[in-house]
Amino acid sequence: MHIGSIRRTAALAALAALVLCAIAPLPARAEQPDTYDHPAKRAAVDTSRFLPRWLHLHAGIGVGWIASPIAIRQLYQAGQGYEAGLEARPASDWRVRLTGEYQTLPIVIDKAFRFVIPAGLDGEVVADTVQLEGTGQGWLGSGRLEAQKALIPGFWAVGGFGGGYLTSGLNAVNVLGTSFSFEGVLPGVSGWVLMPTLGGIAESDFLGPTLALEVRWTGIVMPERAGEHLQAWSIRIGWSGY
Repeated sequence: MHIGSIRRTAALAALAALVLCAIAPLPARAEQPDTYDHPAKRAAVDTSRFLPRWLHLHAGIGVGWIASPIAIRQLYQAGQGYEAGLEARPASDWRVRLTGEYQTLPIVIDKAFRFVIPAGLDGEVVADTVQLEGTGQGWLGSGRLEAQKALIPGFWAVGGFGGGYLTSGLNAVNVLGTSFSFEGVLPGVSGWVLMPTLGGIAESDFLGPTLALEVRWTGIVMPERAGEHLQAWSIRIGWSGY
């Protein structure tokens, strides 16, 4: 091999090495940490609730009726009842509720009364029958505070006390042009009442929201009329949890 050839080969090799160095990718630079202080992001404000997280809403709708005494029960039919209030949960198996309630008391009277007038001077006894018909609308507005205890999952025992205002809805009725007052027969035309209550609630969240079936007994005590106490029952469908 000639010396000129060797020189040309060496020159070509050097040129190829220069080309490869020019087109070869440079090694990746290590990413420099961003030393700029960004302002801390604020946590998103939850605007879906307007109550503190320890406080919840509840509501219910259903029917209620006066169960006793019998003489009063026969005057009233079952009426619609509505309730709504606030609920606190101090423990997983305890709840405390403050509730407002409105209960309608529809009156439908259709009774036949037989009366006998003792014999007079002529010795004749008079007996007759009077058909008494009438309608009216009573109502009961009340508030109560109650505690609820979970006995088993999904079932709560209820006990509480409250008070309200009762209007019987029927002051008097006209029969053959004569007005007969119900004073002394009905538990007062209207008045303030005290209301102890007991009941049970069965709950389920199978469909999403927490729905409840409630059965409740309520005593209705009128302090102004001693001895005249009523008992009422109600069945309601409720919602709670927000």
